[in-house]
This record gives sequence, C-alpha cells and structure tokens, in this order.
Amino acid sequence: MRHTHLLQIVLISSCLMFSLVSRSIHAATLQGQVTGVDSGDLIQIKTSDGRYRQVKLAGIHIPNRSGIWAVNAKRHLAMLLAGRIVTVEYQKLTAKGVILGLVRHGGADVALQMLKAGLARVSNGEQINPQTLGVYQAYELRARNRGMGLWH
Repeated sequence: MRHTHLLQIVLISSCLMFSLVSRSIHAATLQGQVTGVDSGDLIQIKTSDGRYRQVKLAGIHIPNRSGIWAVNAKRHLAMLLAGRIVTVEYQKLTAKGVILGLVRHGGADVALQMLKAGLARVSNGEQINPQTLGVYQAYELRARNRGMGLWH
C-alpha cells in the first residue's frame, strides 16, 4: 500500500513538472524600458536591440475607455511604469501585432496592481494561467467590495 502511494506521488509530480516545462517552452520573454503608456492596459517598450514594441497587459481590460476611470487607469499605469525596465512573458501576438503578455516590474505583476487599485476588470477573453486568473478574480472582487476605483 505504501509503495502504491509513493508511486502515485511520483507520477503526479512528474505530470506537474512536465506541464510546467511544456508551458515554459512555448512562452517567450522580452525585456525593455517603458517609453510610453497608451492606455491603462497598453504600453510601449524599447528593447535592448533598439526596437519599439507595443505590449498589452494580459488578463485585464479597462472599461469605458473614454471616461474618467480610463484616464485614472492610464495615469496610474504611467506612475507605476514610466521609464522603468519591465519583463514581459508572452505566448502570442494580437491580430494587430501587439504583444499580449504578463508584464512584471521588480517581480511584481503589473496587471494585478491595476486590479488591486480597482482600475481594471478581469478580462475573460484572454487565455492566462487558471491559477493567475483565480488570483486576478479574487483581487477584482476585493477592490469591488472595498469600493475602490471603478467600484466607487
């Protein structure tokens, strides 16, 4: 019985490890300096090879792009990132060639920071890690319950 339990643990561990490795094989990482903030979820970066790239923060969207909260979201994102070095983990481009990825600065997930401030909503249309999606949804709910940002 003990041997069977140990074998199950090894098999589950192996499957999890394979899943993590196979995900990382398909993901790309890009690093650059933020040169502009186009909206509350869209930035411009300059990579080390001198190329300029547009990056959309995966997993969130800014409702009512012409309203006061869109302006506040853009201002907040600029405060967090303007001129800073970011790391982008991505797997795909949008139809317009925009990189769709998880943006990190100093190890912190920038989309999560926007959700914590109540300045973004979770986007259900983008494929992100289910665990990350759960965290995003929890922080959106927390901001909503506290009446922050959009939920004021």
